[in-house]
Amino acid sequence: MKKYSILGNKKKVTMEVNPTVLKVVGNNCIVKVSINQGEIEVIGNDCRIEVTENHGVINLVGSNGNVTVVKRVKGDRVQIVGPNCRLTVAGKEKSTGGYEAQLSPFSKDLDDVINSIFTFVMR
Repeated sequence: MKKYSILGNKKKVTMEVNPTVLKVVGNNCIVKVSINQGEIEVIGNDCRIEVTENHGVINLVGSNGNVTVVKRVKGDRVQIVGPNCRLTVAGKEKSTGGYEAQLSPFSKDLDDVINSIFTFVMR
């Protein structure tokens, strides 16, 4: 399966059919796909994904994102991670679940997390 990666802010991607892996990293990006049979992954704030027919996977990570799907097919997946994100399916807004930052289940407090990150970066 081919993989397309696009990096930068304010990028616009339009595809008729997506049978591949499409990864977009940047803020204020717009992705428009008529038929998604592969995987769309967008990482950034204020991004928008518009899919007419979804057979594959859509992942959105970032705040203030918007995913619009006209027709979902059984077995497809849509995952959204971030605050103030919206999912609209067939003109109706769906809940995206809660967003809550979490610490590692093995850490007692934030100092443990910062210590482990600092040690890793210093190596």
